[in-house]
Amino acid sequence: MNLKLRFSQFLLPVLLCFWVASFFGYLGWKPGFAYNAQRYFEIFLLGCLFCVGVSLPVRFHWRQLWAGLSFVLLLAMVLVIFQADIHWLAVREGLQFSALFAAIFVVAKARQHAGAESFDRAAYIGLVVFCFGCSLIVLEGLLLSISINMLDHRLVFGAFVNIRVFSELQFLTLLILPAAWLHINSCGWRRFIGLTAMLWWGLLFLTGTRSALVVLPFALLLLGLAGGRNTLGWFKVLCVQFVGGMLVFFLLRGSVAWYLNTPFWGEGSMSFARASSSGRLALWADAWRHFLQHPWFGSGPGTFACFTNELVATPHNLFFQLISEWGVFMTMLSLALALLLFISLLQQLRSARYEDPLKFSLFVTLVTTVAASMMQGMIIAPLQQMLIVLVFGWALHVFAHEKFSLLAGPALSRYQGIYVIVLAGFLAITLWGVKADLALQQKLLVSPEGVVNLSYGPRFWADGHDHCPEWHERYQNR
Repeated sequence: MNLKLRFSQFLLPVLLCFWVASFFGYLGWKPGFAYNAQRYFEIFLLGCLFCVGVSLPVRFHWRQLWAGLSFVLLLAMVLVIFQADIHWLAVREGLQFSALFAAIFVVAKARQHAGAESFDRAAYIGLVVFCFGCSLIVLEGLLLSISINMLDHRLVFGAFVNIRVFSELQFLTLLILPAAWLHINSCGWRRFIGLTAMLWWGLLFLTGTRSALVVLPFALLLLGLAGGRNTLGWFKVLCVQFVGGMLVFFLLRGSVAWYLNTPFWGEGSMSFARASSSGRLALWADAWRHFLQHPWFGSGPGTFACFTNELVATPHNLFFQLISEWGVFMTMLSLALALLLFISLLQQLRSARYEDPLKFSLFVTLVTTVAASMMQGMIIAPLQQMLIVLVFGWALHVFAHEKFSLLAGPALSRYQGIYVIVLAGFLAITLWGVKADLALQQKLLVSPEGVVNLSYGPRFWADGHDHCPEWHERYQNR
């Protein structure tokens, strides 16, 4: 029994040391190209998170229905990957989604182990500081842009690669701030949260993200209908933060218009008045045509990047991505599971007899994320994926906390032993795959003379063209 106790006590530091040494020793301290940096360290952080998950003495109890549906979904996923045209690209996508799914459970287990109060306070503070820091980065970019007498979103939001990437981060965090304000009693923290929320709303308006005009009202309407009168306190805080954000927006937009002598409402990518679809309709049409060619099991995960002529990895619509890459069976199974989850969340909110601001914030954030994924690439970039892991894992434990239980004694070591074996195999495949993909990028992007060519940009983790034969031929013919 003492050996089993020691095994549990020293498991985490041993696993972390092994993972850190293996990752940096095998792959190096940084990727060869800057645009890989976020994904590179996301993989490292996910590995650390899995090491923590293995050491947590917490178990999730599946219900028979959910276990059966999840098993069928896994079998369909394996079948789609097996028949994919580009096998490693499909395996890589499958491993990525499996890793994110597992990481969500680790976050939920961490809340069970740490205690809801301690976990929630740490998560609130972390998210508020993150939002405030991102706000300062954007304000710095805004000052840089107007200092050269122009308003260029590529400078304002340059730290986030794309203006839409910034708005996606806001969708995942903005509606958690009312719960943070209601739960944290410190006057100083409440003022800081209020200031951050105002900046966050104001900068969302400044982005001119048109999807916000659809997804936020839709999600808030669903919350109001599901939560009823219990949500009034939460909505009051949200309204105050929203009004403060409008004031920040008018101050920023007015100051820019006055300084640059430009129209108040602006134009281009930072305007709600744009009439174009920004290429979305063409991407959706490409996805639909490809679905008709491979209707049942799709052409394989990740292959949209190969059959489109645009430098994008997805059709910017989760439904079209599923149906074109995974086929109709996987799409229908995913939709069925999502619908069952949504009904379960609604039932919990309807049956609640007291106010729970955290449940309100997490519910509306989940709905916003799914709705926004129908117009944007919400689950593509590393930072968005890590926030999804946090928010979805947090929500899993909040809405299903009774399914988690602490383990002790022999059961603890038995489960941990199985998890360690599975984790070791998964991490070994990950390291091998990352090494091979980085070597392929080096081959594609660096000429024999040592000249770096970034115009092609296979972007293993940004656009996914590194394993597309047609893109290789196009690059070689330049």
